[in-house]
Amino acid sequence: MNRRWRSPLRIALALLFVAFITLPFVMIVLEAFGTGWFGMRLLPAGWTLKWFGWAFATVDLGTVMWNTVVIALIATMASIALAIPAAWMFARYALPLRGVLIGLVLFPRMIPEITFALGVAKIFYAFHLTNTRLGIGLSHVILAAPFAVLVLISPFEGIDSRLLEAGSVLGCNTPQLWRRVILPLALPGVIAAALFSFLASYNDFVLTLMVYGPNTVTLPVQTYLSIGNGYTSVAAAISLLLLIPSLVFLMGLMRMVEPEKLLGGLKGA
Repeated sequence: MNRRWRSPLRIALALLFVAFITLPFVMIVLEAFGTGWFGMRLLPAGWTLKWFGWAFATVDLGTVMWNTVVIALIATMASIALAIPAAWMFARYALPLRGVLIGLVLFPRMIPEITFALGVAKIFYAFHLTNTRLGIGLSHVILAAPFAVLVLISPFEGIDSRLLEAGSVLGCNTPQLWRRVILPLALPGVIAAALFSFLASYNDFVLTLMVYGPNTVTLPVQTYLSIGNGYTSVAAAISLLLLIPSLVFLMGLMRMVEPEKLLGGLKGA
């Protein structure tokens, strides 16, 4: 191919990719702020903020947002607590059938969520954990923990064993070694694992739908309920409210941690 066409072609492909990724979000924004958008009209006939007013008038969005955030924080803390020892075991020990074990950890992410959501709901109903923030948060661990384990394996693999030996020689016991050596070195990976765990819970719909109740409605469930009631523009407004915290959280993380370290940790350092 002629070199003079390579650069325009790359730019065109990059723009096409960006458009493919962002166009659904553009549609949400147009639906949330537009009015009179029917038929083959390319853009809404007018612009309004009334859908947000309707969202706040018909839905207790403060409670819904609080439920969503609290549940996500519970899921994140529980996932990280489980993922750190599991990822350390996979990263630092020569386990038999290591690939099979990692596959079992990731299994919930490899199958349709609805296939195990029914089983989770059955268990949680038996233990009276439905319609509670704690119960829903714990159910989300099934989705969030695999992300956390996968992200943390690489940072733990990349920690030089000589640093651990040096810490032991200097008098660190196991808890001190974790607090002063391991966790500080793996901090970018821990932050990334926490982020992915939080977002996995924050954005979950199917599993939440099976175990939520009137007191524990989350933003994804409320969006679904609004669509089911025929209020698509109100649902778009709620979807935008759901999207903004995710973007703010991600941008804040990018400022704290270099993007290339989010998944790789210190591997190869």
